Amino acid sequence: MKLLIIDPNVSHSSPSMKGVVRSLAQLRAAGVEIEAWCWHCDSGLAIQKVDKLPRLGNLPLLGGFAFSWLARIRSWWRFKVRKLERPDIIFTIAWYVPNCDLALVQFSPFDWEKRQRALGMKSIRDVVERLVNLFSLFQANRFLKKTSARAMLCVSESVRDDLRAVNPHLNYQLLPNSYDPVRFNIASRAEHREAMRTQHEFCPDNVVFAFASAGHYRRKGFFLAVEALSILRTRYPQARLLVIGGRDKRLAALQRKLDELHPDWHEWITFTGMVNDVEKHFAASEALLFPSYSEAFALVEVEAEACGLPLFLTRHHGSEMILRDGVNGRFLEFNSRQIAEVLAEFVSGAWKPTEAKPIPVLDSGAYAEKFAEFLINCYKQAPHETPLSPAMAIPRA
Repeated sequence: MKLLIIDPNVSHSSPSMKGVVRSLAQLRAAGVEIEAWCWHCDSGLAIQKVDKLPRLGNLPLLGGFAFSWLARIRSWWRFKVRKLERPDIIFTIAWYVPNCDLALVQFSPFDWEKRQRALGMKSIRDVVERLVNLFSLFQANRFLKKTSARAMLCVSESVRDDLRAVNPHLNYQLLPNSYDPVRFNIASRAEHREAMRTQHEFCPDNVVFAFASAGHYRRKGFFLAVEALSILRTRYPQARLLVIGGRDKRLAALQRKLDELHPDWHEWITFTGMVNDVEKHFAASEALLFPSYSEAFALVEVEAEACGLPLFLTRHHGSEMILRDGVNGRFLEFNSRQIAEVLAEFVSGAWKPTEAKPIPVLDSGAYAEKFAEFLINCYKQAPHETPLSPAMAIPRA
């Protein structure tokens, strides 16, 4: 089987590609020939051929759209004009190339549009985000109505429902994001807890809520979390917020805003900046606070839960598959005072998580098996001159 992966960033650092990238070695061992069209590809991956598309400058907001057009032109030129042999399976993150066989949907612009309307536009950044998402909506609608994909892989039930409302005739399947159990586990939290609390200068009585994000702070509810912590601290001054991730320039802008809203923020908010060891910083925390307005299936929630952290989440896409209200966490409203009340119950000990079976999420080995299953099903749905190799069985990592 020949597999073509189309994505600008074929990398462990890409949230949308992380699970697929971790599957490559197992796919290659099972006899799959892998090619990638991208802008960046990690070195050492089990990919025989990497074809890097041209890139003009840095396009942080419009880069995805530019890559999509480049990939579509490349596909048209190679497979329509030059009549080159088409790979057995073309896999892409939606909405890059409609003439694919398998597409993975990692975000719902339909849901974010609803949330943006409710939030309003209060800054130039908000206006730009709204315009970019409207373009994504246009692209998503066209993709869903024109795609040749034999299966649409959705990371959550909520995302699937959004897409089905646009085109109910496509084949929708669930493939939630996976996590790395070697890094994210309860034993790792216990191992690193004392050292990380010392590094962040937390006192023994501090109750630390982790918030993790590499960007999109408005959408992910950063200021809602900050306001809730500010209210909570009037009763429980030992509460702290640990903000994991983020680039220096963006964090500097957030901190300038905090200077206006909460001049004392230095006393109770700690920023880690970009880190490669999120699990260690989880170890310094008592819980995850993530009041996001719009997600698809937030990997940070799965990773935090795997480390044994209670989850305090708003009802966003994917949370319905991760949070058992009152068991491994609590659902929150989009209201800072209500959030503070719920957190107060945790800080005071009035509410505690209960022992329960782990949530049914995929580790990296199970993800590779599931992904291979979808590849095989796609392959079987189209006629081929050569039969499927009997070696196409994915060994567990």
